[in-house]
Amino acid sequence: MENRDKRELTSFRFKTDRGKTFFFDIKENDNGRFVKITESRPKVGEQNSYIRNFMTIPEAFLGEFIDNLENSKKYLTENLKDEG
Repeated sequence: MENRDKRELTSFRFKTDRGKTFFFDIKENDNGRFVKITESRPKVGEQNSYIRNFMTIPEAFLGEFIDNLENSKKYLTENLKDEG
């Protein structure tokens, strides 16, 4: 089976104070370039074992994806700042 994540161009990451790590991998394959976002967190009670969830966003939709993230952040900041 062919590896669809053919080539990693670059990668960024950050770790939260709750132990989660988020990876932002810029990759390309035969279908084009994309961002693969992975959330990784330790499994409770298991050493060196992690739960990983990921999603991919094709380059063509990255602008719309970021716009929706910014709208979400704006909503949380403006409407829910006293509740959190």
